[in-house]
Amino acid sequence: MLRLIIAIAFFSILFSCSTKTDAPEQATPPTTQQPTAPPAETLPSVPLELLQKIFAEGTQVDYIYHYYPFTASLSEPAAIQGAVKHISETPCPAQPPCKPAGIITYQINGDIVLRADFYFESNCTMFVFYDEDKNKYGNYMTQDGVNFFNSQIQQALQLRNQAGQ
Repeated sequence: MLRLIIAIAFFSILFSCSTKTDAPEQATPPTTQQPTAPPAETLPSVPLELLQKIFAEGTQVDYIYHYYPFTASLSEPAAIQGAVKHISETPCPAQPPCKPAGIITYQINGDIVLRADFYFESNCTMFVFYDEDKNKYGNYMTQDGVNFFNSQIQQALQLRNQAGQ
C-alpha cells in the first residue's frame, strides 16, 4: 500500500512538472512593487549668466592634471570661449562614479571666478564646480570637450615620447 501511495505521488509530481514546462510563460510584470533605488542626486547646472560672463570677459583658463606630468593654460579669447563650450547644459551626479582627472580654473583679470574638478574616464566625463571646497554645480562634458581632452593628452604623450628618444 505504501508503495502505491509513493508511486501515485511520484507520478503526480512528474505530471505536474511536465505540464508546467509545456505551458508558455507569460511576460507579466509582478503584481507587487519592488523597491527601486532612488535616482542619483544631481547638482544644479552652472548659471548661464556666469558662463556668459566668462565667455565674454575670460582672460585665462588653466588645467592641472592629477595623473599626467603636464598642465595647460589658455589665454586667447577664442580658446577660452571654446573651453566654456566644453560644459554641457545637462547637470551631472552630485557624487561622480569616478576619480577627478584634474582641476580647471576660469579667470577674469587674474581672479578665479569658477573652478572645478574635471572627470575624464570612459563613461564618466563631467565637471563638478565647487566653492570653498563644497560642490556647488555640476555639468556633463560636451563631445567637443571630450575631443579636446583626448587631443591634449595625446599631444602631451607624443611630446613626452619624443623627448625620451
